[in-house]
Amino acid sequence: MSALWQSEAGSGVLDRILAISDRESPHVPANRPAYHYQVPLEFIPGLGKAKLRQLLDHFGTEMNVLHRTREEELAAVVGPVLAGLIVAARNGQLELSSGGGGTYGKVAVQVKASE
Repeated sequence: MSALWQSEAGSGVLDRILAISDRESPHVPANRPAYHYQVPLEFIPGLGKAKLRQLLDHFGTEMNVLHRTREEELAAVVGPVLAGLIVAARNGQLELSSGGGGTYGKVAVQVKASE
């Protein structure tokens, strides 16, 4: 990389990695909001396009479905099994296989036991 390019564009990813690589513990700014892991609805087994459309028609957005809608309300639209899987995803209780190398992880049908 030329010095001219670096001075015009600023630091790159490698520069940032090198700058923080010697930290003994992560630094998380106090004003950073909590991170919420989420499983996209299209990844939930058994939730096809028709059921997804029903959920969006009833609750507006995928974020409402994933984070705000009560299980009973979900069950009234898509049934108790899918509602349970959506709530399990919300609570981090779905078994997930890791992705990598350009592939997404996958959701298994079984639900992890509560910890």
